[in-house]
Amino acid sequence: MRFLSADVIFPIYTEPISNGILAVSANGTINDVLLPDDVNAPEPSRVERLEGALCPGFINAHCHLELSHMKGVIAENTGLPKFIIEIVNKRDENAEMKMEAMRLADAEMWRNGIQAVGDICNTADTLETKQSSRIKYHSFVEVFSFDPAKANVVLKEGIRVAGLYQQADLRASIVPHAPYSVSEQLFAGIASQQSRFSGPISIHNQETESEDEMFVSGTGALVETFKGFGVDFTNFNPQKRSALHYALPQLPKNENVILIHNTCSKPEEFDYVDSLRKDVFWCTCAQANKYIENRIPNLSMWLEKQAKICVGTDSLASNHQLSILEELKLIQANYPEFKLAQLLKMATLNGAKALNMDKEKGSFLKGKLPGILWLKNVNLNEGILRETSSIQRIV
Repeated sequence: MRFLSADVIFPIYTEPISNGILAVSANGTINDVLLPDDVNAPEPSRVERLEGALCPGFINAHCHLELSHMKGVIAENTGLPKFIIEIVNKRDENAEMKMEAMRLADAEMWRNGIQAVGDICNTADTLETKQSSRIKYHSFVEVFSFDPAKANVVLKEGIRVAGLYQQADLRASIVPHAPYSVSEQLFAGIASQQSRFSGPISIHNQETESEDEMFVSGTGALVETFKGFGVDFTNFNPQKRSALHYALPQLPKNENVILIHNTCSKPEEFDYVDSLRKDVFWCTCAQANKYIENRIPNLSMWLEKQAKICVGTDSLASNHQLSILEELKLIQANYPEFKLAQLLKMATLNGAKALNMDKEKGSFLKGKLPGILWLKNVNLNEGILRETSSIQRIV
């Protein structure tokens, strides 16, 4: 048994504990969280004292591991439509480096304190890396086609890929890419597979204004982008409603939904979601938003709407690193009302709940195996991360 103490322990499920003591078994299972004057507290000589804070391992709610070989391939601030074109045209560049790049990205995430990942997959390329990883993954097997005639073919391939992950004893669910890339027929097909591939659903949402423009008026940069790929919009009838209004009612019921990016989501979107279902998590990938469009969502509004916020890194094609801590620093730099305890809850328990992993991950609750991070060089009195704040994995 190890006994770890720090200036502050963030159990997450309850208020932070000053000078608390974490009792940890040899395999990393949390045995207890003790107050400094607890009758069960160990002798001081048995306690490892650390300066700073202790928190559970981070949960990366949104990543694209299979794009790791594209680090630095796409220029910053292209805007989403151009970024999509670049991904399609360049994702096969450096293909010979793909397996090694994924292995290194997985190792980077572990080193950066990431305990679990919700990972987008278009192929089974990440399977080998995930099988040997210390990180727990949920694979979101992503399907897309806005052409109703291709729905069955696309879904069949998604079923094949998800089946490979399932056969390897890895968690996987079939999910839509984004409202603008999934037909009603394909949405129905995804819902039909939910009993076979149960688990949370993720969908990229309202990452750029032209996404809503497509559904409101049938025009905009995204429409032109997909026309360039040969998508026929002849029979597309604009719905005079937002992309989220189009997609959300079609998502499978009785599963958590993770809305990714939401850069342009408005307050009324949050109200709409709340009126329809209560199992929706809003995932911010602030560094990627800054990389692609040089802006981040209005997270103050998310906070005002009491959204269940979780945090992702997106891919190395749209980020300089895979670090939840760096995401939190950027969030707080832009929205200082987010204090450390709130940020850590977003980065741990909220993400674990979104991925249905909270029975094991996300907090220092007795019996869990959440990982333990030592958070250094933080202004604990004011709940502020410094530019030099860092983490070290203890367990």
